[in-house]
Amino acid sequence: MFSRFYIVFLLIIGFSYAATYEDILQQAFENSPYLKSYEYKKKAYEGKILSAKQTYNPEIDIEFGRLVSQTESGFALTSFSISQQLRLWGEKDFAIKSAVLQKKAEEYFFQQQRNILAGQIYQIFYEILFLDQQIKIRQKELENLQKLYSFIKEKYELGDALLIDVLRTEKDISLIQLEIQKLKSEKQAKESYLFAIAGINPVKIEGNLYQLNPLGSISVQDIPLLNYYKLLIKSYDEEIKRQKALAKPQISVGLVAEEDAEELGKYEFGIGISSSIPVFYRNQGEIISAVNRKKQLIAKEKQYKLQYQAQIESITNQYKVLTDQINKLDKTAIDKISQSLQLALSGYKEGTITYLELSSLRKQYYQTLLYKAQLYYQLHKLYGEFIKIGGVK
Repeated sequence: MFSRFYIVFLLIIGFSYAATYEDILQQAFENSPYLKSYEYKKKAYEGKILSAKQTYNPEIDIEFGRLVSQTESGFALTSFSISQQLRLWGEKDFAIKSAVLQKKAEEYFFQQQRNILAGQIYQIFYEILFLDQQIKIRQKELENLQKLYSFIKEKYELGDALLIDVLRTEKDISLIQLEIQKLKSEKQAKESYLFAIAGINPVKIEGNLYQLNPLGSISVQDIPLLNYYKLLIKSYDEEIKRQKALAKPQISVGLVAEEDAEELGKYEFGIGISSSIPVFYRNQGEIISAVNRKKQLIAKEKQYKLQYQAQIESITNQYKVLTDQINKLDKTAIDKISQSLQLALSGYKEGTITYLELSSLRKQYYQTLLYKAQLYYQLHKLYGEFIKIGGVK
């Protein structure tokens, strides 16, 4: 019983706290499993750097022989050697540089994923506000329609209105009620999705659909994904140098001890030097693979750069067009339709216009309010795309 009350208490506390977009985003950056997966991927490159810094393990070779005679027998050490391959020709430095560049590149990739998540959360957040605004508009329409229905029904009972007007009003009320239920269901689904991708508990959302952020500008040079490709390309430059270094003779030095063949029990010591002879294979496969991988990344960087330039230009142009439409709507259409609706209501009550004429103006007025809300939502969607590219400003 106590646990149930505790759960209810937590839900009440959660929904009494109103969270803005910034609040939700901050929690998402801390708790989102989506981001955590990329954070661990970034940290994995620390292991690559550590591996690049290490020296190769030495190799040891031990040989035993069996001593057999009439008086004694047993095992005896006949030879012992230990060798260490050297990392020459700058191969170690190239490996470290390549690994460090890959880690730095992964940090930019992680930043891009943060931007993508921030943009997604922004778009869903304002979609919820858009749905909430539609509900409010429909509820206001329903409230006014119910008042009109009471007036029409009263007139009908007095014989001053038609039955068809009563039935049409009842039908309109039912349709609006169904639309409100549908919008509430969609809003609930979107809220659940938002909390899931943000990795947070349900909270009440607080925001203003009609408040816009300045679009600003994005420099292509600052886009994290492009910097990610630039550093990866540099890392492959170092990898190519490393493979060329590995194509040269690989030298090992070592200590050798062998039992004297004539005087058993005595050992000879010496220093050994060995080297590979790159006659048949000079790491051509690895070099070709790295060179083509680098070319692939250069092509990808170029493609994404062109794509982002076009996307930024498109968003900027669309944002301007939609903003102009809202300004025109606010200055002319909404005020005129509102005045026309008030006159139509008065005219219907006085009997100078029909119910159909009133209904047409009423629907036009609320459709205009919904259209305005939709324009604002479209602007927020564009701003969300902007965030995905360049992050939150």
